[in-house]
Amino acid sequence: MKDYRINLRLKNILQYICIENDYITIAKIAKNLGVSGRTVIREIPEVEKFLKQNKVSLDKKTGVGIKVIGTLKEKQTIINLLNGEKDDKIYSPKERKNIIISELLQNQEPVKLYNFTKTLKVTEATISNDLEKTDSWFKRHKLNLIRKQGLGVYLVGEEDHIRKAMVSLIYENTNESQLLGLIRQNLDDSIVADQGIEVSSRNRLLNLIDNETIKKIELLVETLEKERNYKLTDSAFVGLIVHIALAIERVKKGDKITINQEFLEELKKCQEYLIASTLSVNISKYFKIEIPEDEIGYITMHIKGSKHYKDRYKAGNKIIGSFELIKLSKEIIKVAEIETGKFLGNNENLLNGLVNHLGTAITRLKMNLDIRNPLLEEIKANYTDLMRISTKCAEIVENHIGIKMPEAEIAFIAMHLGAAIENSQTFIKPIYKVAIACATGMGTSRLLATRIESEYDNIHIVDIISAIYIEESFLSENEIDFIISTVNIDKCLKPVVKVNPLLFQEDKDKIVTQINDLKNKNITHSYKKAKNIRFKDKLISLNVYSGAIMQLLDNFFLKEVSNIKNVDELISEASKIIEKNPEVEETLRIALKDREEKGNTVVTGHEMILLHCRTDVVQNLYFGAVKLSECLECTNGENKVENIKLGIIMIAPEDSSALQIEVIGYISQMLLERADFLKYLKSGERDYAFNELNDILEKFYKRKVNN
Repeated sequence: MKDYRINLRLKNILQYICIENDYITIAKIAKNLGVSGRTVIREIPEVEKFLKQNKVSLDKKTGVGIKVIGTLKEKQTIINLLNGEKDDKIYSPKERKNIIISELLQNQEPVKLYNFTKTLKVTEATISNDLEKTDSWFKRHKLNLIRKQGLGVYLVGEEDHIRKAMVSLIYENTNESQLLGLIRQNLDDSIVADQGIEVSSRNRLLNLIDNETIKKIELLVETLEKERNYKLTDSAFVGLIVHIALAIERVKKGDKITINQEFLEELKKCQEYLIASTLSVNISKYFKIEIPEDEIGYITMHIKGSKHYKDRYKAGNKIIGSFELIKLSKEIIKVAEIETGKFLGNNENLLNGLVNHLGTAITRLKMNLDIRNPLLEEIKANYTDLMRISTKCAEIVENHIGIKMPEAEIAFIAMHLGAAIENSQTFIKPIYKVAIACATGMGTSRLLATRIESEYDNIHIVDIISAIYIEESFLSENEIDFIISTVNIDKCLKPVVKVNPLLFQEDKDKIVTQINDLKNKNITHSYKKAKNIRFKDKLISLNVYSGAIMQLLDNFFLKEVSNIKNVDELISEASKIIEKNPEVEETLRIALKDREEKGNTVVTGHEMILLHCRTDVVQNLYFGAVKLSECLECTNGENKVENIKLGIIMIAPEDSSALQIEVIGYISQMLLERADFLKYLKSGERDYAFNELNDILEKFYKRKVNN
């Protein structure tokens, strides 16, 4: 190589044909190099001469093309020579993926695969495989990777999504402290390498934003901070500089962002818009570019969504006011108290931390800005129970703003709660852990659970169980304080409060009495991490749920009957609908009657009675209703006569699993929560009632899949 001088065109041709493993036509070489076929033909003699000197040859076939004849090692040696180094850089698959993503994000025009093979020193087949792997990354960022034969590869997507993808790429490969150092020129290459950032890959990523641009923006932002007394946190400082730098580079290329004009007018009313406008004027002077209004709005969004040390949440905040933030934070704390059994209500640090954090987080969510949490994976892996609790807490915010909270934000809530829980040992408030029981664990107990959850904020329902199958191990492992039951329970280790499923005043008095009895005792509950559920175990559970749902949908019935004079006749009619065999029908009738005799199941105020049992004469779950043509007079739990228009029938096999009982029990809970469901059952509209049932079970299943 040293005694043989070659021109750039010859070098490009040699590199191209050495990377290819098959014959390649002159036309294809010319097209990829952007020259004519005649120009390539003129270089062929020199190509052959160079290859011969390096102990390989060129095979030429008319109508097929040319091909380098040599081993992979010999070809690689030639490529190394052409690159002027013997030990050329070998990129890892991850580095190649990052470089490809970076190049495609920056290029408006299609990029030919040859450009990647040349840059990354790998074959076209390897590049094709790498592109397949990048496709899912682009889709996750709402961008489409287009591949066209002869044209190359390119991206299609909105400017906003392209910018967000650029930011994600940078943050995926550098953490905030490293990025802060890189921006401020405080890390040399050796330190960066020690911290796990591959230097050449790092440089390529940061090529997304010009180094000189970063220096100037940093100066402008720091000046503005001093003038406005508006000090950003380090993470906000880095994020804002990266966003502005990317915006400048995109504007220079003519890629301008657009913002909904109505939203832009709202942004103009914010104090942050004045800051963004001042910053934009200075940017225009420094970089000799015009910053459109939409770009000023874009910068405003990022300033508004940044954390800073002073004047964080003023009443004029158009996204959400400080009073609302305090209210939301207190509701989150209340949920956390119920879930953990810890009294957190007087923890001012927790309240202030949540208020300050939620203000910025909600602003970012409302403006569709990304939220990043560098500790997300660690929190998910090591604090699954905290994540579960925080997910429940996040539902409060979701319901308020109508936006789904991302995992990164849920993990931030977990961080706040985790710190507070660790410091809460001296502030124990009695949160009582309770099991709800009935004869079957699937009917009246579910109605009771709904009432208790809405009535008491210091009772946490651990589980809904069958009064017949209460195990001592369950009570001790779950630290149950007392049991609330709709039927009598004899010889139980824990106190039992028997109540009506509708929870009348006398029932509430019984519960208060029980709580007062426990107040003199030192009620504490250990804080346990939830066990990780293996994927296989989750699949097994989902299979049980889906099987139960199919049975309930297949066995649903709604029938109108007349001349029913008492509950016994209603039970007999229900038994006939479910079982045609007279012997089996009689056994089922007795089982339903036995359950009814253990406790009144008239649902007061809803004109219905809930008949349910578990029996070994059925193999599947049944849910249905009997509509009465004439009202049936029944005595309710308060010994008052009530007119009944509907009999709800729920049957389960004796050996039903807890998961199967959970499904059918959920339906009984929905009877009172879904007004239309009960309305259609009472009016005898089977199709509408079935659609409601289908919707109830579908939502139940989706929730289980996503948990």
